[in-house]
Amino acid sequence: DIELADERAEVLAEAAALKKLAVDYLHPEVGVTSTDGAAFGRNYFNRSSAPDVEDIELAEERAAVLAEVASLKKLAVDYLHPEVGVTSVDGAAFGRNYFNRASAPDTEDIDLAEERAAVLAEAAALKKLAIDYLHPEVGVTSVDGAAFGRNYFNRASAPDVEDIELAEERAAVLAEAAALKKLAIDYLHPEVGVTNTDGAAFGRNYFNRASAPDVEDIELANERAAVLAEVASLKKLAVDYLHPEVGVSHTDGACFGRNYFNRASAPETEVVEAKPEESSTDTSSLQALAARVKGANLPSTKSSKLDMDNVVSNAAKKSASSVNLFGLSEE
Repeated sequence: DIELADERAEVLAEAAALKKLAVDYLHPEVGVTSTDGAAFGRNYFNRSSAPDVEDIELAEERAAVLAEVASLKKLAVDYLHPEVGVTSVDGAAFGRNYFNRASAPDTEDIDLAEERAAVLAEAAALKKLAIDYLHPEVGVTSVDGAAFGRNYFNRASAPDVEDIELAEERAAVLAEAAALKKLAIDYLHPEVGVTNTDGAAFGRNYFNRASAPDVEDIELANERAAVLAEVASLKKLAVDYLHPEVGVSHTDGACFGRNYFNRASAPETEVVEAKPEESSTDTSSLQALAARVKGANLPSTKSSKLDMDNVVSNAAKKSASSVNLFGLSEE
């Protein structure tokens, strides 16, 4: 078994390792032998003559401390020597903001500017209304050409336009009236006949034509095939039972093969014990089958040696085509 083989390999490996440890302990004079060239190599950074290397965290902390000390030194020098003054080479240090310079005009806030513009526009509109009210003789003047245009669909001389829903309903009523008119004409004038120019109207279905052969339904065909197969198998069983001298003939090469695991020279394998429930079920089924075969009134060994036309005197006559089912057919 695979599990037993794996366990056996583990046990052998462990025993070999223990044996090696015991030999090394009992024979210290043998020494340790090694053929790996890397065993004699040294680490460049951990060699004896390597310089001391500072840890990354300590290096960062030392750099921060030195930077802080340098800034403190600069502040102390600026405090002790005010005569040195401040030196700067950045041109942007002398620049000024155009909008914030001393001579810049005052600018209004965006919200206040918008509110002021709205107030002025409203005052202008009120002034125009007051002038139009006080001077009606001036009249209304307009230079926009679109002010004199008219809508083509809403003009006074435009024809009446039907609503979409009414138009659709009207079209449906007219189509229904035309269909009824055609039916009335066909009923009153049968002599006119039916005229049709579509070539497909004269075609026939190949499978539904009058001369088509009868086609069996799929379910009936499947059932008929199953019945014929069962009858053929019963016929073969009857022939095998009535003619035992024919023997069994087979040309399959696999019939003469052997099982690799069940051959005579195969190693022993553990037998898996069957469960009590399965063994009891198999035993009961075998006992029931033996009882049915026993009560099937089979012919004895003496009667089987006689001619097939002779029948044992104690047994009843049976036809040559009868089949004995060994008591398996129960009604």
